[in-house]
Amino acid sequence: MSKGMKAMLKLHAVQGAYAAAEEKRCALEEEQFGRLPHRDGSASTFEEKQFGYLVGHCQEYYLTCANITRDLSSIVISIALFDGDKMLFACSGICVSYGSTQFQLTRFATSARLVTAYNENMNKDDNLRIDVRLPRNAMTEGFLGLYDRDIAIVTTAGLPNVRSVELDLQAQAVPTSPGSRILAAGRSFTSASLMAMRGSICMEHPSRWISDDGQHITEAALGGPLISDDGRFLGMNLDNKESEANTVYSFFISRGLLYQRLKHFQILDPEEFDIRAYSLPSGVSTIVPSGFRKSINRLKSQGYPMPPPLVLEFNSELLDHFEEQFGELRAWKGYPSDVMSRRSAEFCVWKSLRKKVVYDISRRVVSLSSFDGYSRYFSCTGLFIKWPGSRGTRSVILTSASLVRSRRNVDNIDNDLRIEVFLPPKQRANGRLEFYNLNYNIAIVSV
Repeated sequence: MSKGMKAMLKLHAVQGAYAAAEEKRCALEEEQFGRLPHRDGSASTFEEKQFGYLVGHCQEYYLTCANITRDLSSIVISIALFDGDKMLFACSGICVSYGSTQFQLTRFATSARLVTAYNENMNKDDNLRIDVRLPRNAMTEGFLGLYDRDIAIVTTAGLPNVRSVELDLQAQAVPTSPGSRILAAGRSFTSASLMAMRGSICMEHPSRWISDDGQHITEAALGGPLISDDGRFLGMNLDNKESEANTVYSFFISRGLLYQRLKHFQILDPEEFDIRAYSLPSGVSTIVPSGFRKSINRLKSQGYPMPPPLVLEFNSELLDHFEEQFGELRAWKGYPSDVMSRRSAEFCVWKSLRKKVVYDISRRVVSLSSFDGYSRYFSCTGLFIKWPGSRGTRSVILTSASLVRSRRNVDNIDNDLRIEVFLPPKQRANGRLEFYNLNYNIAIVSV
């Protein structure tokens, strides 16, 4: 019983040390890569406002490219941003793309105002979420991902019962000439009601429209479709703004421009996708998913590339990283982890070696990392050796030249890198590159 109590106390001490080390590391990463404000309860609950008139079932229609009449309600969804149970913003959206070869996904386009609300309400609790209300009052969870200055993409898992808008540029062209009559639609999130307002495209600015009665649209119309007078999909509402003459204009993106943006986002007809070579398209940004900020900070500090959208949300794992362990772990005293659970009977290497050999190895083998600013560049192992320097024989570290090899030109080294050497237990020292040979890929580092 006495041995059991001692083992339990030791386990509790190890777990406490590990938790303290994690908390300290998270605080440091947050300080270096972006600190979020504490939630003070100042954000008020968003109040949805109606615009135009309510639309009942099959009261308004749109016309497909095949000249088939559809209920307008079938293509309009509502998107809301929540912090816990508090609604922070709500707007509309339209379905623009379905599925992929591996996942059943549905993508909705909406106004970038959703991203503005998301960024303004990020806090230390990191508990924001996106909900999507579909036609016929169905609900699903959404993921906010790619965006630019005008539009944002919300993705849901599965194939909900909602029709996608037709963006095919080979279909019949829709006139967007000044003065053309239009119908703007949007859906309320709370009531699921469909709303609509009639207006016409401005004479001076073909990317704006104005309502017939001079009223302005509310946030519920942002991200909603714009329908031409003959019932065809014209574009998507983006924002509204009051001019100097107190006239409220509503901005929209045309069907052609929306199609080009989605192609640029690699959402429509994507090229072959290589996750290792993925990079954001020019002018496109991505949201840090709520609940994953610590993971993003950890990736930045360890020097790994940022994952493509939805990788974190679908619980993917980072492979081939510097933190992978091999063989049998031999930890130094006070190592902040539960080392007992990591041992395996088939890897009893250290017990098969003489005590002096183990002692000599543990004193000579060290870990090295190079850093570009706060982000780690490379990590590897080194071995203390005797090296005849200018002041006689001294101890230096023999390691791999990959520690300082430039990624831009593998035939050169990166002189701007900072080298850190980890000396167990719990010691860190700055290293200095003394010698290297890129042909043999070796380097000498002094401490």
